[in-house]
Amino acid sequence: MPGKSFLHKLNPLTKVVWSLAVITLAFVYQEPLPILSLWASVLAVALIGKVLREILPAIRGLIIFAAIFFLFQVFLIDEGQVVFTLVPGTGIGRITDVGLKACTMLALRMLAMTSTIPVLLATTPPKDMIVAFVEKLKVPYVYALMLVTSLRFIPTLQEELSLVIQAQRAWAYDLEGRNIIKRFLALIPLALPLLLMSVQRARTMAISMETRAFGAGPRTSLHTSTFQLLDIGVISSCLLLTAVLAVVSLR
Repeated sequence: MPGKSFLHKLNPLTKVVWSLAVITLAFVYQEPLPILSLWASVLAVALIGKVLREILPAIRGLIIFAAIFFLFQVFLIDEGQVVFTLVPGTGIGRITDVGLKACTMLALRMLAMTSTIPVLLATTPPKDMIVAFVEKLKVPYVYALMLVTSLRFIPTLQEELSLVIQAQRAWAYDLEGRNIIKRFLALIPLALPLLLMSVQRARTMAISMETRAFGAGPRTSLHTSTFQLLDIGVISSCLLLTAVLAVVSLR
């Protein structure tokens, strides 16, 4: 989490504005190449912020999820000309040009939008994000804590899932069978320990919050959320660039 890049020094809300700008452009663009360039710009920001290697596992997971989403959707669109058929002569597994473009757009759009979240989490301490939401956006502290905590535990769940998989493989449990039904059933020994650990962690957090008198009275913060000249420049650049690119793309 600690870092010395300019991205780590930015106010959390500045990075939220950047993320919203990426999401806005992802919806505005109607061609795959601009959205692919937008996703490349997110990776470039991660590289400049020196967190690209850190977020690569999350990016790989997002790519896999986008690919699965593409495969589930591309066979459901019948409009347009057929460019490929899984079973020739039967019409089973038809892929049309309209479906191919639409599903590619949806997958790339989802990938561009969600890739900003690992960058945001890797460069922003949770406590700073909570303070920024509460002080600047006037979000109730309970809701801000819930949001940041849920995002914070995503990497923790990934690490625990990796540990469970390694433990199952150490017991010679087959997780990569060719039968789809068997592979689905193999997820149960993974999901159950992960669920139990999540419940235990939630219980521990609840006890910890109670011992610290959470919600007992007015809250104070050791650090305050402040905007520097760099934050103003980045926010202004994001808003201006988003407006210009949106106008150009809509013409």
